[in-house]
Amino acid sequence: MRLIGGIILSLTVMSASAEIYRWKDANGNWQFGDKAPKEQHDTLDVKAPPKIGQEDARDIHARTQRLLESQRTQAREKAQAEEAARRQHQERFAKPCAEAQDRLKMLKGPFEYIEEDGSRRGATADEVAADQKKTRKWIDEHCDF
Repeated sequence: MRLIGGIILSLTVMSASAEIYRWKDANGNWQFGDKAPKEQHDTLDVKAPPKIGQEDARDIHARTQRLLESQRTQAREKAQAEEAARRQHQERFAKPCAEAQDRLKMLKGPFEYIEEDGSRRGATADEVAADQKKTRKWIDEHCDF
């Protein structure tokens, strides 16, 4: 276990003090490498990013947890609102949907249309088909609960 810790520590120290070499090649293009070339070159000091301290890490973790909890709360509230809207829709349309289902069943059997003056007449196949289509469309739009 100590050996692994020592290796990790040495890799960290080596990467923290890395040098990068820069030089121009024969075509005038800048080249970069981690080994010094034979040509004239510049040495660039590359510094590791600042380490995050224990307190910083705790603060970041706490902010992340607050953000996640906020997102969960928003999702929960949205789901509750959607469920309440669905229940309200279901309550509002329960009776009309049942009536529409009954009407659709009635349209499958023999029946008569009653005119505004109270007279009765038989239905044509086209009228029945149009009424069935209209009723099914209304059911599809309002009764999907």
